[in-house]
Amino acid sequence: MWLRELQIRNFRQIDALTVNFPRGLTVLVGENNSGKTTIIDALRLMLFSSRDFDALRITEDDFRAKTEHAPIEISCRFTGLEDEDEVHFQECLVDVGGGKFEMQVNARVEFNETTNRCNVKMWGGETEGGSLPSNHYDRLATIYLQPLRDPERGLRPGQHSQVSRLIDCLTEEDQRADFETIAKRANKKIRGLKPVRAARRDINAQMAAIAGSELTQKTELIFTDPTFRRIIAGLQPEIEGLPFALNGLGYNNLIFTSATLGTLRQSSQFSFRSILVEEPEAHLHPQLQMLLLKHLADVASNHEDNEVQVIASSHSPILASQAPIDSVVSVHEVDGKVSAVSVCSITIDAEIKKKLQRYLDATRGELFFARRILMVEGIAEALLLPVLAKILGGDLKESSVTVLNADGINFNAFIPLLGVARLGVPVVILTDGDAKKIGGKRSATASGLRKQAADIPNLNVEMSEITFEHELARSELLLPHMVSALKELHPKIGARLETKLAALATVEEKATKFLNLFIEKSVSKGRFAQELAGVLAECDIRANAVPEYIRNAFKHLGVLSKAADDGRD
Repeated sequence: MWLRELQIRNFRQIDALTVNFPRGLTVLVGENNSGKTTIIDALRLMLFSSRDFDALRITEDDFRAKTEHAPIEISCRFTGLEDEDEVHFQECLVDVGGGKFEMQVNARVEFNETTNRCNVKMWGGETEGGSLPSNHYDRLATIYLQPLRDPERGLRPGQHSQVSRLIDCLTEEDQRADFETIAKRANKKIRGLKPVRAARRDINAQMAAIAGSELTQKTELIFTDPTFRRIIAGLQPEIEGLPFALNGLGYNNLIFTSATLGTLRQSSQFSFRSILVEEPEAHLHPQLQMLLLKHLADVASNHEDNEVQVIASSHSPILASQAPIDSVVSVHEVDGKVSAVSVCSITIDAEIKKKLQRYLDATRGELFFARRILMVEGIAEALLLPVLAKILGGDLKESSVTVLNADGINFNAFIPLLGVARLGVPVVILTDGDAKKIGGKRSATASGLRKQAADIPNLNVEMSEITFEHELARSELLLPHMVSALKELHPKIGARLETKLAALATVEEKATKFLNLFIEKSVSKGRFAQELAGVLAECDIRANAVPEYIRNAFKHLGVLSKAADDGRD
């Protein structure tokens, strides 16, 4: 069985939140303090027995502020139960129709202001009453890997090390005697060594001298306690011939995670196996991050052989972009309200979903961490808009605006993620109208974007009349700098254009001439934008030089000061 849904009320910064989990791998992504850890900790409260070391200990600070200690309420819903699961969890079953049942566990935490204690009540099913049966957690196995974990501690020899746990799972009852036989032989051979015999005689002689013949105790020296659990507790990893303590944190993190996953995969006695891991990217360079994510996805996708559900929280745009799209749960806090968008719960056309997966590279993965998003058609806009914002007295970075390059007009791949109960941050699409002339009819694609935006409250579409470059060239204050940038790239072409522009009377004619030559000579938009950005950064230009539709985009995203809003210098 697997965890399908988590509901949270009045827990830390969360007022009310429902998180839907896909089967297999879940990657919770979002900026700092967005609520990811709160979700993981809610699961710790529900998935661990109160006696477990990794169970969450609720304190007064966990109650939502300014609610006068309103009770914390958390509920988990599991699906995919086998017949034996329905028997074991019978007190927790919920009838979902068609002869199918799900398992639900609930918790309410109340704060006693007299004793300053938190009282936790847990029960199963939809109707409150009673406590969970004492054997409820006998069939639940969850391992928690905290952020900035110390993998060396988990690999260090001991009865509770991950290596010891894995070997214990892999060892049949009749195989344990093999370990003990080998240890007894090793002890016998080591005891027979001359230095060991001499040390034993010396210790016993000293003991007899101290305690006397009546009270002395005979001492023996052994290599290890020849019992199975003591033997496996002493085992530790050796990497490339060196002790693991001399290995780097990143690789030790991978070994520790591998041992943890192996332990869960071999624990066939459990109905539900899961790993909660915060910041799986800890101590790993980008390539290893991607390899670890692929392995986690592969493990979680095996639904036949002791299935393990993996729930990870991450700050890494690399993991966000490389994760299977249905595994992503984007966690945001907007205006004090935490929301969680599970891509698996959004109805998206299969082809659009494939396109979205392709386009979510490392840069575009940042959209899951953004507070404001500016989506553009290409590299030219991505390079020039930060400079244009500064001309207007704004700053995209300081305003927490993420510029998303859609590589053409592939906005439709991202639009399904936006809207009510989805990514609710302010979003602007800046696109070309692609009209034949100023005042002409915009393209069907551009018009279609406007129609879609009408149904998405947090989306605004701003478009040029013709193209981005043409709109910039219509600015009498920007055009000379555009010519200068072109001359830097193509001196002869730029000089001829400058002469031709001087002979034209209107701004419209000059902009059209510039665009036509730009297209005819196949000038690289990226190289030109990079050069122009450098030129503009060194100039003192009035704010009204920036085209109006770009000013409107910045205004919608809250980038501009009031003076810039009004178009003043």
